[in-house]
Amino acid sequence: MERRRKQKMLCSQLQVLQLLLGFLQEADTANWEETSPELLSQEVEEMKKKWKSLKTEYKKTVTEVEELIPQLLEKIQLVQQKKTQLEVALQQYQIQAAKRQQHLKEVFQKQQLVIQKCQIHIEQLKDEIQKLEQSADCWMQTVSRDTTLASLQNTLQGMSLVSVGDQELVLDLNVRNKCEIAPLRVTLHWTSEGEFQVETVDSMLRLPPELQRGATSHITPIILELQCWYQSYASLLKEMKDLHERYYYIMDWGDLWVILHALCKHWVSKLSLGVW
Repeated sequence: MERRRKQKMLCSQLQVLQLLLGFLQEADTANWEETSPELLSQEVEEMKKKWKSLKTEYKKTVTEVEELIPQLLEKIQLVQQKKTQLEVALQQYQIQAAKRQQHLKEVFQKQQLVIQKCQIHIEQLKDEIQKLEQSADCWMQTVSRDTTLASLQNTLQGMSLVSVGDQELVLDLNVRNKCEIAPLRVTLHWTSEGEFQVETVDSMLRLPPELQRGATSHITPIILELQCWYQSYASLLKEMKDLHERYYYIMDWGDLWVILHALCKHWVSKLSLGVW
C-alpha cells in the first residue's frame, strides 16, 4: 500500500516538472538579456506562488485521495465479502439443483415403473374382462338353452325330464293312453357349433336321420317331431320287439326294420312332409 502511495506522489511531481519544462520551452530566450532583475524577481515570485499553489493543491489532492483510500478499501472488502457470499450461495444452489435433479430423476423412474405396472395390470384386466365376457357369453347361451328347455318342458306333454347336465339332456318320451308301452329315453348332446345330437339307449331302435341332429334353436320342433314319430311307431315297435323275442332265432332284427318300412311307407312319407 505504501509503495502505491509513493508511486502516485512521484507521478504528480513528474507532472509538475513537465509543466515547468513546457513553460521554459515556450519562453523567449532572446529577451532574457533585456529583462531587468526586478522583472525577473517578480516572475520568480510568481513562479514560486504558482509552485506553492500547485504544491498545496497537490497535498490537498493527496489528502483527499488518502481519505478516499480507506473507504475504497472498505468497499473493496465488502465487494469481496459479497463475492464470497455469492460464490457460497451459488455453490449451495448448484448442490441443491443437483440434488433436486437427482430426486426428479428418481421420481421419474418410479413413475415409469408405476406406469409399466399399471399397463401390465390393464392388460391383465383386459384378459380378465375378455374371459368374463366369454364366460358371460357361455352363461347367456346356457340361460338361453335352459330357457328354451323350460319352455319346451311347459309346451310338450307326455315327456319326462330325467336329468340336465352341462353338455347333455335326458328325456323320456311317453306314449299317450298306452301305459303298457315303455317310454323312449333319448339323450341330447350339445356340441360347440351350437347344435345338438339325439341318441337313444335302445340299440334296437333306429331314429330317422333328420331327427338325429339339429340346431339348438330348432330343438323344440325336432323333439315334437320325435315325440310324434314315437307316438306313431310305438305300437309297431313293441310288436316288433315281441316278435324278435319270440323268433329271434329265425328272424334277424334288420329284416324286421325292412318289414316296418314296407308296412309304414305311407306314414313315413307323411312324417317327412310334416303332415302328421
